Amino acid sequence: MPELSNSDDRARYVREMFGAISPRYDFLNHFLSAGLDLRWRRRAAQACIEALGIRVACPRCLSRGHASATDSCPGNGSLGMPPPVVLDLCCGTGDLALAVLAQGAGCVVACDFSRPMLARAAAKFARKGVADRTALVEADALALPLPGGSVNAVTCGFGLRNLSDTARGLAEMMRVLVPGGAAVILEFHQPRSRRGPLAGTFGLYFRRILPRLGAWISGGGHGGYQYLVESIEAFGPPQATAAAMERAGFENVRIEPLTGGIASVYVGTKR
Repeated sequence: MPELSNSDDRARYVREMFGAISPRYDFLNHFLSAGLDLRWRRRAAQACIEALGIRVACPRCLSRGHASATDSCPGNGSLGMPPPVVLDLCCGTGDLALAVLAQGAGCVVACDFSRPMLARAAAKFARKGVADRTALVEADALALPLPGGSVNAVTCGFGLRNLSDTARGLAEMMRVLVPGGAAVILEFHQPRSRRGPLAGTFGLYFRRILPRLGAWISGGGHGGYQYLVESIEAFGPPQATAAAMERAGFENVRIEPLTGGIASVYVGTKR
């Protein structure tokens, strides 16, 4: 990653880098993580729905085409409730948004500041038949074009560390949430222990193999996968992220480590 003089330069670099790798982004995510990224996103989506207190529709309703607990089902306990709106920040190509919809959200606003990523998310939503339950917004997570208190939950998968101002990004999440709403963040970290076989394997793969393999498959000299390594190393431990959420005003913040602490799910609620 080049030396960047200010936050605007960093934002521009990240936007251009993600635009450059967008054609191979999904394949690389799944291949380089051996499919773990899909499992992690499902867990983050489950945590989001659990935080909202929603139950997925019963099998009888699913067989009739209903997709969430907000459909009129005598067994779902949600009669008369409006469908929850989830804002998926740094949505990329939409995998976390799809996971949230599958878990029972009524609709998802997918937001990213990379137009190539949003275009691929839109195509994916259309293929999956959920375009009518999604809205796409091209915007910076630090200045969202949404009114305060307009969404029930915010999710952010592998995007928080890419923000040029983490505190400001968390403040925006807090602003757009309704009272009682939840923020669910999925992020990478170095393993909790820097010793042992997992830490050694992580270090070898992330520092030596992943950047070269990612650059070779994506076919570019944009440095996207070297940036991935450097951004994870610079992001700090999970406790620092949880503390930043608390400083932003989130309550009941909890950390759920995934796969030996390589990634974590964070959940916090607005008073």
